[in-house]
Amino acid sequence: MSDILESKFIDETVKAAIIDVIENNEFKGNFGSRMMFRLMGNGTIRKIMLIGLGEREKFTDEKARLIAGKAVLDARESNVEELAVLPFSTVDDSLIEAIVEGMHLSLYSFQRYKTNRTSSNFGPVLATILVESDSERFQMIADKTHLTSEAVNSTRDMCNLPPNECPPAQIAKLALALEEFGIKVTILERYEMESIGLNGIVSVGKGSNNPPKLIVLKHSGGSNSQKPYLLVGKAVTFDTGGISLKPGDKMDEMKYDKCGGCAVLGILKAVALLGLKLNVIGIIPSVENMPSSSSYKPGEIITMYNGKTVEVLNTDAEGRIILADAIAYGISKYQPKAIIDLATLTGAAIIALGANVAALVGSDEQLIAKLIQISKKTGEKIWELPLFEEHHEQIKSSIADIKNIGGRPGGAITAAAFLSNFTSEVPWIHLDIAGTAWTQDGTYEKSYNPKGATGFGVRTLIKFLIDRSNGQV
Repeated sequence: MSDILESKFIDETVKAAIIDVIENNEFKGNFGSRMMFRLMGNGTIRKIMLIGLGEREKFTDEKARLIAGKAVLDARESNVEELAVLPFSTVDDSLIEAIVEGMHLSLYSFQRYKTNRTSSNFGPVLATILVESDSERFQMIADKTHLTSEAVNSTRDMCNLPPNECPPAQIAKLALALEEFGIKVTILERYEMESIGLNGIVSVGKGSNNPPKLIVLKHSGGSNSQKPYLLVGKAVTFDTGGISLKPGDKMDEMKYDKCGGCAVLGILKAVALLGLKLNVIGIIPSVENMPSSSSYKPGEIITMYNGKTVEVLNTDAEGRIILADAIAYGISKYQPKAIIDLATLTGAAIIALGANVAALVGSDEQLIAKLIQISKKTGEKIWELPLFEEHHEQIKSSIADIKNIGGRPGGAITAAAFLSNFTSEVPWIHLDIAGTAWTQDGTYEKSYNPKGATGFGVRTLIKFLIDRSNGQV
């Protein structure tokens, strides 16, 4: 507290008021504790909010993110239109990023379908971080962080769309809107996919009146000779399970089965706005998985894009089928440097790790280590699961090359094992975000994650691509 009281931004009146509160033991400073009081007089500062940060040596970027979110939400509830945040006297880049993220992300509110929108759901109008020096440099960091946070919020908007307003055609429309930022967008229709052998995507989508789409986004920020990073996102706009129908309880949450694909849209938008000197390809297979007379059925054999055959045992294991086709297509078309896929793929990932940690399976130790390192800074928790030969054995089929489920044991891993059959020798990371893509049973409450879609993975992967663009390994 002493360094705050010595700040040049604190005048004697404010300093005296804070000292009085502390000396009278009205405020303890425990992490998350908050106290707001009004100052007498007509000074610039009308109200003071004290926020407890806990023990300084245990204070992290994630705690800064949480606290910043709580502060700005308290300010909004108190109808404060201007908020100035005074952090430690010495700040670094990551602390500024965390504060900006916490404030920006916490104010998100999905109100598209509210008939009575009120101003109390928005604000404060202006938030300022007070720093002792290097204000221009920190402003640049804040501006870039704002772009990243806005990418998260636009991802949340897309993920939260209801299924009646967001079939695969709407995902394609949202992708085409990114062309104004310099992204090249190509949409493959069902007949085109059939003609080139994308039978996995076509099979899953053929039960719906809303035809499937394969959406390809291209950011050309690097040289022509530079191999691109390939991001693949699952976008099942609604998942009934198909013929293998899901239980009715909480089926409404299956509007979130498009979160991986929406994250790729958000990431590509940020990559373009940040002007990253990097080639990035985003591929989004988008389908609606519905039961009907034309649905694909258990027992079918699908010949995939790369020629491998898949025995369908459960039509609710559809995400891996469309992802596999998209990955194989991306490799064949673009010869990527590395692949990262995001998918709300398995309930088994939630059983294994809970609703606050994404499962990771991959083939490249260096990529995995880097992504996990970044996730520790962003607060988007990721845990690596193993992939052994025994997991591959679980998905061997007696009548085809592989089957699309391997039983209950290790379900998140066998889903990844399925995908690995389509990655060739390209370095690959699979992120199963089924537990983290939206707030659900078991979700840890965070100030910056309002109810609904979280935009999980967007900040981590943008940071990863920024580092790659800057030449960091």
